[in-house]
Amino acid sequence: MVRFGPFEADLTTGELRREGARISLQDMPFQVLVALLERPGQLVTRDELRQRLWPEAVFTDFEHGLNKAVNKLRRALEDPPATPRYVETLPKRGYRFLAPLERAAPAAVASAPASTAFRLIYQGRSFPLGAGVNLIGRDPMASLCLDASSVSRRHAEIVVSDGSASLRDLESKNGTFRGGARVTSPVPLQDGDEIKIGTVRVEFRSASSTSTVTSASSG
Repeated sequence: MVRFGPFEADLTTGELRREGARISLQDMPFQVLVALLERPGQLVTRDELRQRLWPEAVFTDFEHGLNKAVNKLRRALEDPPATPRYVETLPKRGYRFLAPLERAAPAAVASAPASTAFRLIYQGRSFPLGAGVNLIGRDPMASLCLDASSVSRRHAEIVVSDGSASLRDLESKNGTFRGGARVTSPVPLQDGDEIKIGTVRVEFRSASSTSTVTSASSG
């Protein structure tokens, strides 16, 4: 947990809150925030963000994606670019986080649940899975939002509990598959499992394989 001003960012669940109230913020803007929070007061270059969050994207897609993510982050923080309190732009170079941070005590960090180990890989990008229910679908609030016609708004979910993860289909139109087998009831997930959401393929990974976490490609 990292606190700044009236905000707190939960790095375990990927949630941003203001005075206890959850703020709607998609995964990519949150991941940009995490990168800035890791080095407060220091320049985080656009190229560093590209390598971290858009490793396989073409340059124009990366430029559009980063600009869009930073704009969404600023709106969530109510932080105007002309007079920033949190996210400062260094033109053509990158961004710097301005506000002082208050971090959780080491003991609290050490007791963070094992759910932080799990993530999905889609188009070379990593999407962390938090404890509890992680929605997959076209819903903008989904943990993994997939903008594809074959994907239902609330297509499937991955439930993370007690160091394990299971996949469940939500009566989707085009089905959910694990390793080629259609999911008709909750099934456990293992590192490296391929999941097909409609016609979209993603990969399930655990922290034990972080060296290959960005090796997957889109289907």
